[in-house]
Amino acid sequence: MSTKPCIRVLLVEDSRSDAELFGIYLEQVRSADYLVVVAETLAEGLALVRSRPIDIVLADLNLPDSFGIDTCRKLHQAAPSVPIIVLTGLDDEEKSLEAMQVGAQDYLVKGEIDGNVLSRAIRYSIERQRVGDLQRQSDDRMRLITEQLPAVLWTTDTDLRITPPSTEFLLNEGGSESPVGKSLSDFFETDDPDFPPISAHQSAVDGIAVSIEFFWRGRTLSIHVEPLRDAGFNIIGTIGVSLDVSTQKRMQDELNAARHVQQALFPRQAPNVPGFDIGGAVYAAEETAGDYFDFIPMEDACWGTVVGDVTGHGLGPALLMAELRAYLRAVASTRPHSGEILMLSNRFLSGDLEEHRFVTLFFARVDPKDRSFTYASAGHNGYLLKANGNVETLKSTGLPLGLIPDTIINTSFRVALEPGDMLFVPTDGIQEAHTATNELFGLNRTLQFVQDHRDLPAKQIIDDLRTTVCEFVGKRDISDDMSAIIVRCLE
Repeated sequence: MSTKPCIRVLLVEDSRSDAELFGIYLEQVRSADYLVVVAETLAEGLALVRSRPIDIVLADLNLPDSFGIDTCRKLHQAAPSVPIIVLTGLDDEEKSLEAMQVGAQDYLVKGEIDGNVLSRAIRYSIERQRVGDLQRQSDDRMRLITEQLPAVLWTTDTDLRITPPSTEFLLNEGGSESPVGKSLSDFFETDDPDFPPISAHQSAVDGIAVSIEFFWRGRTLSIHVEPLRDAGFNIIGTIGVSLDVSTQKRMQDELNAARHVQQALFPRQAPNVPGFDIGGAVYAAEETAGDYFDFIPMEDACWGTVVGDVTGHGLGPALLMAELRAYLRAVASTRPHSGEILMLSNRFLSGDLEEHRFVTLFFARVDPKDRSFTYASAGHNGYLLKANGNVETLKSTGLPLGLIPDTIINTSFRVALEPGDMLFVPTDGIQEAHTATNELFGLNRTLQFVQDHRDLPAKQIIDDLRTTVCEFVGKRDISDDMSAIIVRCLE
């Protein structure tokens, strides 16, 4: 039986009424126990965050001794590993982006906060901070490993004869004859000039550095050969370095196999539903994705359209999403209500999730007979783009899956679709994609793109949106999975 997490909150707020209200909100939350300490000035907040363990900081930007974004910046500098949520009375998108750039994990407008919103923001922010810290630690560790990684080194003269100093050449087994003094042709027992290692060394003698991957004596080797020059910059031979990448190669092959398996689980094509154009896609940040979309046939010729997002990305989240897919498909075949489908799936899934993982998911049951849909959302917003240009946010009807085994997830009222209307459900990898200067692609830009291209086929809109996001970011490989579905109501 799982116990509720205890979360230590530092609330930096000079309004006593607001501080009391936020305290009441957190006391009413059943998914966690919140221990709140209040500071009325930035100086008090900095002293507390430096002197005691804090899991999350909730901070008003405007305090008696600090004003604006500088408040957030100073708190982040004092405790860079503690996530910060900005609380403000001003709904300012530019200010929120600026706060994110100086260390905030979220930006909440006071008048729009309730207990569930605040608790969800806290849990999400802590998780994002944890994942970010792990990634930074992993990057630092990889840098150290790279700097200290032992490598096999060797040199040759211009006649491609192995010269000292040379370590075990190409991972030559200990105890065998030293390769020093041998020509590469003798060592490899071939006179073929196109044999990859010989060709690479000849190119280096000609002044061209070469990198190759080579399979030798049961191992996969990454080899790089450079010209070896004297003090006068004359080429006097070659210098080579080799790393055994057999394990990495094997892991990559396994990941590629996992990717093929996961791709087979995604719908190969959208359902042909009279009166609708439906499309969906997942673009993985790695070989496998934590994002998920599906089209599930249901009773009465209805279709379940699903978009989900497991925290993180890679093989672990991909395995969880495959498990969730099986639960959803099994339950959806016998249950008509979206909320009930998600509640039962959550009950099955909760026992298999690690403490730090959860799933946001949007499930819409599309009824082609009367051109309508109902939906249930576990912490995942969808959007109804009306033919007249208006946008309606389809807000969450329950907590993300995996947080509470017996959580309640409601089903929405029936939503009628008119010709030209579109149901659009993305994952946050699209709007949270950002440039090197941390400029977000953003929700508004995402919705505007879909609006501007609403006459295109649904799948093409999603493909073009992904291309546009990559162009905005400035690179093809994005750091998070990106997924979406679109359901277009036709004329």
